[in-house]
Amino acid sequence: ANSYTGGTLISGGTLIASNVEALGTGDVTDNAVLELNTGGDFDNAISGSGQVEKSGDETLTLSGANSYTGGTLISSGTLVANDVNALGTGDVTDNAVLELNTGGTFDNAISGSGQVVKSGDETLTLSGSNTYTGGTTINDGTLIATSVDALGSGDVTDNAVLELNTGGDFDNAISGSGQVVKSGDETLTLSGTNSYTDGTLISGGTLVATNLEALGTGDVTNNATLELNTGGTFDNAISGSGQVVKSGDDALTLSGSNTYTGGTTISGGTLIATSVDALGSGDVTDNAVLELNTGGTFDNAISGSGQVVKSGDKTLTLSGSNTYTGGTTISGGTLIASNVEALGSGNIDNYASLQLNASGQFVTANLTTHDNATTAIGAGSTLRANTLTQEANSTLAVHLTDSNSGAIVTADHANLGGTLDITGIGNVAKSWTRDAYAYTLIDTDSAINSDFAQFTVAGMDAKQVDFLTVDGRVNAADDTRYDVTASLSWYADSDNAATDAHGTFTLSEQGHSFTLNTALTDVDATLNPDSATDWDGKSLIKRGAGTLILGAQNTYSGDTDVQEGALWLAETATIGSAGSAQAVNIAANAAFGGHNATVNGHVNNLGSLYFVDTFTVNGDVVNSSAMISGSDQPNNTLTIAGNYTGNDGHLYLNTQLGDDSSPTDKLIVTGDTAGSTTLHITNVNGLGAQTVNGIEVIEVGGQSDGDFTLYKGHVDINAWTYTLKQDGGDWYLRSESDDVPDDGGDVTPPDDGGDVIPPDDGGDVTPPDDGGDVTPPDDGGDVTPPDDGGDVTPPDDGGDVTPPDDDGDITPPDGGDVTPVAPQYRADIG
Repeated sequence: ANSYTGGTLISGGTLIASNVEALGTGDVTDNAVLELNTGGDFDNAISGSGQVEKSGDETLTLSGANSYTGGTLISSGTLVANDVNALGTGDVTDNAVLELNTGGTFDNAISGSGQVVKSGDETLTLSGSNTYTGGTTINDGTLIATSVDALGSGDVTDNAVLELNTGGDFDNAISGSGQVVKSGDETLTLSGTNSYTDGTLISGGTLVATNLEALGTGDVTNNATLELNTGGTFDNAISGSGQVVKSGDDALTLSGSNTYTGGTTISGGTLIATSVDALGSGDVTDNAVLELNTGGTFDNAISGSGQVVKSGDKTLTLSGSNTYTGGTTISGGTLIASNVEALGSGNIDNYASLQLNASGQFVTANLTTHDNATTAIGAGSTLRANTLTQEANSTLAVHLTDSNSGAIVTADHANLGGTLDITGIGNVAKSWTRDAYAYTLIDTDSAINSDFAQFTVAGMDAKQVDFLTVDGRVNAADDTRYDVTASLSWYADSDNAATDAHGTFTLSEQGHSFTLNTALTDVDATLNPDSATDWDGKSLIKRGAGTLILGAQNTYSGDTDVQEGALWLAETATIGSAGSAQAVNIAANAAFGGHNATVNGHVNNLGSLYFVDTFTVNGDVVNSSAMISGSDQPNNTLTIAGNYTGNDGHLYLNTQLGDDSSPTDKLIVTGDTAGSTTLHITNVNGLGAQTVNGIEVIEVGGQSDGDFTLYKGHVDINAWTYTLKQDGGDWYLRSESDDVPDDGGDVTPPDDGGDVIPPDDGGDVTPPDDGGDVTPPDDGGDVTPPDDGGDVTPPDDGGDVTPPDDDGDITPPDGGDVTPVAPQYRADIG
């Protein structure tokens, strides 16, 4: 350990220092070779034309600002530079480990078989064209490479920040827990298989990934341009203000939920989006193929010369105003166009399901519906095509809106085949007849080639729809027109139709529904005396497991027999005129009800009677089965303007169990009550509270002789027990705290374990919109009202009235099953 202070001059040969104090404390002028075979901190300043060599296994730190020019050789151990000038100005031959614990720009060229380590919190720039092969490790701070060769040819272990401010092809493999930043205006390509995990930031220029794993596994923040020139699935999440470009011939899938805003350009190959958020929120310029294998609503605007493909089983809506010209292919699932410009201007090839559902005219080049595919034209939509082709096993579904409007489809040419399915049989006062009401569905410039093989109404064979006479065919006098004709069987005689009039509506399939918005009036005066139907001209029979929905104010005066399935009254609909004494008879296997609707007459219920909001019967009701609130919330009212008789009937109500002011469903009887009825209460978000008079659930205006008993005698919620009390003819739910003894009032005691096995008293009265369970008294089956209680009379828009269906049964006391049905689609008259 030397302590001389006058410095050291090396003029020839090699001077080996085996101790950091071997050369004293003065400066070193190295004009030959200085070999440092030691560890520690060597802070003597080194100048001269000579070389410095680090040997030995130890770690040596050079912390001075050195100016020697002969280069540096690291033959073993680790050489740490704490200053960018610590290694002088010459080249570095690194055959071991060079650690750069400093900031600034290190422009010495680095070669050799060794490794470079970046440590410390500062930002260091490597600007040389380096050839070292031992790899690079970034432990701390930021390492900036301003050349693709700056990090040599070895792998990079990035545990902090690697910033690439350069262009060209960077093919070093990058691993580690750190981040990669692309800066500068140039275009940089990452072609390695990288596994770094802390994400990628693109702050300038273009970063091209030619490998799915080029950007590691972390998120990408793209504030410039990210170009993906590769195939496979890229599932890194992409955010930022930048643009994504898909190039190359391969098919690339974006599967992440991405939020980038700079738009997407497809310049080559196929870009597949498996989420509606996969392409961010910007516009899409599609000059190749955009494949949307997802469901939901895709509202990015699409332009360009490319094609759009809808694949997969889901339902996708295109809502943007799109201008792409390469055509549209639907290969799977359902594609809904909710904008008349959603499908661009090219050809449409439909191999699955296409729905045109926007007000206005869709304009396309050629539209082909291939075998086993369906093209549906919704209410208010029309189509203009160069050529319309319906292949042999295809379906064209059209929703009609007005018998006096123009053709739904106009085309230069039409080649027809497969099935024509019609819904929404127009807004007509009574009906269509073959001669008077012909609707031109398709109008072409040239003769229509061939015809549809099958004609259906809302999916039902037109020949089997007993309440309609419907036909479609190429016009015999003008073969450029395809006409649809129809008449309602109810009015067949008064319109001199070819078939006899009758009042039977048969919807045979459970799950099917038909909405009739045409008012039904008495036609007994115009019946054909020779008719074979033996109909009285003023009564209605509902048959079959499907649902008939009446949406008008019907004034026919005969009885209504709901023998099977369901009959539903839409909002403001009526049966009968004011003061009528006609009857609605609900069979044991049937359901009837309505939403804000009225029956002018009597109701005899052996099945299920549903009410939503308000439902009024201006006559007597005899309930031998179940009357059920059709909502999952309280404040629904069944009003009976006549007398009520319960023949061991059941009444299901929703109540928020609280104090006297609590919301509740209610039965209002203007007249007298008689017989016995079991009341079932479903608590809706009630926490219990003290009542005074109680929650009024049954109001009786006349003689209150009917016996209403609460199922199981009580309903419990928290510390409160509610029982049913009669007071002044009306019936109330009154509460007592659990520790207060019963006062001996008129309470039906709970089940004593006898032969009657009641269901759970906390069963859900299932509203029609959620498919839950109504627990009737004997088997715990499901009560599913035929409608969701909303506006069942939809606008003429081709939408479906689809009440729920959970296949549950109502088992009334006589043991018969009432199986309400759940329509899945509908057809409309009027």
